[in-house]
Amino acid sequence: MPVKVSPEALTSLQLLQKQKLSDSTNQPPNKKSRLEEIQSPSKRLPPESTPHVMFTGFEPIQVQQYTKRLHALGGEMADSSQKITHLVASKVTRTVKFLTSMSVVKHIVIPEWLEESWRSQKFVGEQSYILRDAEAEVLFGFSLEESLKRAHTAPLFKGKYFYMTPGICPSLSTMKSILESAGGKLLTKQPSYRKIMEHKQNKNLPEIILISCDNDLHLCREYFLKNIDVHNAEFILTGVLTQKLDYDSYPLYKAAPGEGEFLCREISWKSQLRIPMEAQK
Repeated sequence: MPVKVSPEALTSLQLLQKQKLSDSTNQPPNKKSRLEEIQSPSKRLPPESTPHVMFTGFEPIQVQQYTKRLHALGGEMADSSQKITHLVASKVTRTVKFLTSMSVVKHIVIPEWLEESWRSQKFVGEQSYILRDAEAEVLFGFSLEESLKRAHTAPLFKGKYFYMTPGICPSLSTMKSILESAGGKLLTKQPSYRKIMEHKQNKNLPEIILISCDNDLHLCREYFLKNIDVHNAEFILTGVLTQKLDYDSYPLYKAAPGEGEFLCREISWKSQLRIPMEAQK
């Protein structure tokens, strides 16, 4: 037996169905407002006084909260290390963001800088909130303040070419980012002994620096035979942190005259054993 539906009930049902369809296609209001809050700065500051900020060493939920406050104050997230003005960190860390920022950033500050700016509803001065990490400075034998001063004077690797063997750790792409942020240039083709000596003897040509690892010793055979220094990744990693070129502390192997032939026999033996490289933490 068919069920009779009144015109009023039919109209109400149609309205309800339309409302459900509208709700299913629209983003939830609270989620949409959160995204708009993050993406659209509440204040507009002159370009020269707008902080471009990166955060490193924080949990994602913390970064989300900091980003909201940064945008509300008129600041922006830096989309690359070349545009960064402020790095926010609680301690010295050897993250990609920290190391790529070291060579270009104006200020490395603790989170309290942003928190005080939020309370003041304007960006406050950085001097009282400069990152200080005595433990890391002792561990790596450097002064963060002095490193930043040196970085502001001139790029550490300006006018220097680097060749890195493919097994380098951290990855080649990571090392390339850190290297280029400090003004260096990565060679894609392995240089010959003749090429290296040409650059070494001609002061008008950039110096070529070789970086390798234990797994790639066999690729350095010619260099060791000819007593060409090869460094490990710390030449770049610790070098950028301290903003110093240290040619003596991080050799993969620093061959002495007459040792090349013996060393090459040792390298060949190690390569056959396939000794694994310990991953860098």
